[in-house]
Amino acid sequence: MYSIYQFTLPALMWTMVIWRAPSAFGGTRASRFLWGFLAAVAVALTTRPPEVVHLIRSLTGAPDLSVLIKHLAGLASNYCVVEYVIAVHGRGPRRAAAARLRLVFVMAAALALTVLFVFFFEHDPGAPATRVTDAHLGDPAVRLYEGIVYVYLGIATALSAKLFWSNRRSVPAGLLRAGVVCLAGGGAMGFVYTLYRVVFLARQESRPDVPGRGTPDALSEILPVISLLLIVVGLGLPPLRTLVRHVGDQYALWRLHPLWSDLLHAVPSVAFGPRMGRTRDLFVAGDRTLDVAHRAFEIRDACLVLRDRSAATGAERPAEAPDEAPVGGGVPTARAEAEWLFSMLHQEPDDGRAAAPPPADSRTPAEEVAWLLKVAAAYGQLPRGGATAMPRPAGVGGRPQGGRPSSGHGQEHGRKGGQEVR
Repeated sequence: MYSIYQFTLPALMWTMVIWRAPSAFGGTRASRFLWGFLAAVAVALTTRPPEVVHLIRSLTGAPDLSVLIKHLAGLASNYCVVEYVIAVHGRGPRRAAAARLRLVFVMAAALALTVLFVFFFEHDPGAPATRVTDAHLGDPAVRLYEGIVYVYLGIATALSAKLFWSNRRSVPAGLLRAGVVCLAGGGAMGFVYTLYRVVFLARQESRPDVPGRGTPDALSEILPVISLLLIVVGLGLPPLRTLVRHVGDQYALWRLHPLWSDLLHAVPSVAFGPRMGRTRDLFVAGDRTLDVAHRAFEIRDACLVLRDRSAATGAERPAEAPDEAPVGGGVPTARAEAEWLFSMLHQEPDDGRAAAPPPADSRTPAEEVAWLLKVAAAYGQLPRGGATAMPRPAGVGGRPQGGRPSSGHGQEHGRKGGQEVR
């Protein structure tokens, strides 16, 4: 292994193991096998640095036991990833007999590796640990040993690549789907590595007289590194998606807070959420997606109360001309709604408040949040230096001729629109 990977890859994998531990011990069967796969890979990678090889040799007296530990850990990782694939992709009830049979097979393979390594390999105490296999690739015992390793590795990587690639369209587009594609790429790259090693080993002959580590090969070192990095990226993208969503929700709450806070004091009849400052709101832990939706509903409920209050008091500014019609055929704008809210919250009735914009059609929760973010942005740009009247563009927020709207169809439509959002 190249020196740059000797410590960075094990450190990266152990970080993944620690990070996934809570979900493994408190999660599903699939989560436990995924964690077992990561732990086994971390153990296998940890046996590669020369310092660890020397430590194992000093503690056990065996000159190349680290090679056996690496391959046994690799076998365990292959078993765990196969069980993970079956747990995620399997259909119908799990059969206990089949699960026990797979466990028996992997234990038999581990026993075979151990017997071959202990009784049939040539162990040279003065040679590097990797020479026990690298310098004897033509030996039948080494070929059988490596064949067992690569049969399990090929099955595991092929199943993983097939599972993730076939399910990539069943997850939402974005970072989550990109993570699944990376996992499929990691499995595919592992399968390519397996095929390459099988061909490579078939063409090798035993060369016990070769000095050094044996038979170095660049592709044999690079391909598994690429596979592991793709797997790590694939597992790390979904949490990154969660982090991006959390930051977006916090930003939305920050933008909505000034308007929400003004409405909280002006319309106490609405059941608002917990009162807190704008900065303190950023330090609330947990998922904030529902908090954003609740805050949008609270703002909309308060707007409906203000609309009823405006219609009851009749304090709206009259239309500029008898035949004035709203710009856009009555379609409300965020600026018009922000000016109306500002006039309701910061002006005296005698100042001639802006007319309420026409009620909008029903919106989905996501559409409502997006709309109120625009309203809040326009609301924050309005001057608050004691102005008593807000300039209104011609036709924006106006009403059909007849002055104040009746308390019938328009008001009822506004209520229904708000309730449908809820």
